[in-house]
Amino acid sequence: MDNIFDLNFIFYFRLIFIWAVVLIIFWLILRIIWRQWKISARKKYREKQNYILLSVNVPRDNEQGPEAIERFFAHLAGIKISPSWWQKNIKGVEQLDVSLEIISQNGQISFLIYTPVEYRDLVEASLYSIYPGVEIFESEDYTQLAPLEFPDEKYDLWGADLGLYNKNPYPIRTYPSFEHSLSKELKDPMTGFLEILGKLHPEEQVWIQFIIEPSGSELKKQGEELIKKITGEKTGESKSFLNKLIYFPIKFLETIVDIIVLGLGFLIPSVSEGETKAEKTISFGDKKLAEAIQNKISKIAFATKIRLIYLAEKDVFSKERGITGIISSFNTVNTLDLNGLSPEKKVFSSAKHPYKTAGSKEAILEAYRRRACYWETKPKGLKRIIKKTADFLTINIKKYQKKNILNIEELATLYHFPVMGSGRAPLIKKTGSKKGEPPFFLPVK
Repeated sequence: MDNIFDLNFIFYFRLIFIWAVVLIIFWLILRIIWRQWKISARKKYREKQNYILLSVNVPRDNEQGPEAIERFFAHLAGIKISPSWWQKNIKGVEQLDVSLEIISQNGQISFLIYTPVEYRDLVEASLYSIYPGVEIFESEDYTQLAPLEFPDEKYDLWGADLGLYNKNPYPIRTYPSFEHSLSKELKDPMTGFLEILGKLHPEEQVWIQFIIEPSGSELKKQGEELIKKITGEKTGESKSFLNKLIYFPIKFLETIVDIIVLGLGFLIPSVSEGETKAEKTISFGDKKLAEAIQNKISKIAFATKIRLIYLAEKDVFSKERGITGIISSFNTVNTLDLNGLSPEKKVFSSAKHPYKTAGSKEAILEAYRRRACYWETKPKGLKRIIKKTADFLTINIKKYQKKNILNIEELATLYHFPVMGSGRAPLIKKTGSKKGEPPFFLPVK
């Protein structure tokens, strides 16, 4: 009997094990098919989208500062969509982004907006309502004139992605802090940046893009939790089931004791109350920090990718002028106690081994052309096989990249039309002379 029982046990154990393996394999196959379907649907949705590059000529008599373009960003937040489950997973519908760009070519600075065609009316209407004298027209994509492969006989390239070096809720220095407290005169934070762009040689080009996508509520949630930590308030941390079982009777007993004490008329402050009061006493610096974070999370925000490319002929290629100078110009918005911008991913150049860095140069240039938020060098050899296998199995092996979130005040500080009358006004591509209405007394047939 024991042998029969042992044989039956082994038989059923093997049967259950085989069925478990079959179900796991079946589940993995369905998972791969489902994820590949979603990837394919998103790719098809992206391929259907038509984009347009708009060139924005600054009004010659523009007197509006960053606060004007901040209103433009508030209007642009209207592109945010909330696709249904069917649209998102079956049709591949996803949030489209917009790229705001500043370029310097032949010593002339231009402002451009790369946008899906369906957003064109919103972009143009928003700009016309804020800048009545602005001129907007379709432009050829300047990135198509750059070499496709590196090393190139004529050109060399350097590029980098800029990101926040602190947590998202910490703000960068914004344009209100550049205004004089009494005269309200704005010391434009972009002046140094435009100064460097205007001094580039004709054979040099600098491209900067701000790829923005409306953000959800994650910034507000992160900011509120951070403020609670700074001010010493209790955060809403979730408790485990066991902790809840222990917490409930203790809280119940505390409530009974409080009722008895109040009923007897005793007003003796407990130690916990004293500790709570001590916790709520914060320093002046922490208070200002909490206010700065609260100001940031109170405004509309965008997930932002900032990318910089310096392209120049080899004879005039200068790291000091086109790289160090441009990156250092962003230091005007950096603060040690809050936040700022610094290179988070960049192309490394090597004069001795140009072919080793060619892949990264091609990758960042292609990402700039596609206005993509992520780029990586194409793997070779075993790494390429591993990546192909991971892509087929829908396993994400990309390195973690922080999502940088800026609100509309921060974006307006980094991307705005300069006020005419500054020293660099002649370098900005702007509209012609102002158009006026004909005199009312002209004869009409």
